[in-house]
Amino acid sequence: MKMPLAMTVLVLASAPAMSAPAPQPAASPFLGQWKLDTRSMTPADDAGPASVTAEFADVGAGTWNTTYVITAKDGSVRRMTSRERLDGQAVPIAGDQTIADSVAMTSPQPGVLVMGLTKGGNLGSVRTYTVSADGSEMIESATVVGEDGKPTVRRFRWVR
Repeated sequence: MKMPLAMTVLVLASAPAMSAPAPQPAASPFLGQWKLDTRSMTPADDAGPASVTAEFADVGAGTWNTTYVITAKDGSVRRMTSRERLDGQAVPIAGDQTIADSVAMTSPQPGVLVMGLTKGGNLGSVRTYTVSADGSEMIESATVVGEDGKPTVRRFRWVR
């Protein structure tokens, strides 16, 4: 049976599209290393660190490795790492646990990352990160509960 010319053209024209690999999702704008702009810290943070770096690495199979390195003004260093899926489930933090011993992360949309930190089973803080459209700046909004039992939100700026 002969195929009409129009049908043959349609089949041949669509063949490359049918065999093309599915498009890969774009890499998260969070991936890579970030440095805290310490000038974005409030005067109340004078006792704060000399520097902080954060690195988000995709290690495959939907898993990230997250590393924070905090260098104090006296030169001492605290390092925290975790390996997580962005599914909102808690995982342990390895290394320094001064601030937290577990973390849960999710990305509800591209350019937004939400992180919950706990210490000893108690919520320590919730941090929301947003990346600028050009990927060069990340803003962190950190919500903590003060000793008075009231929440405070502080903002920090990170750069590549």
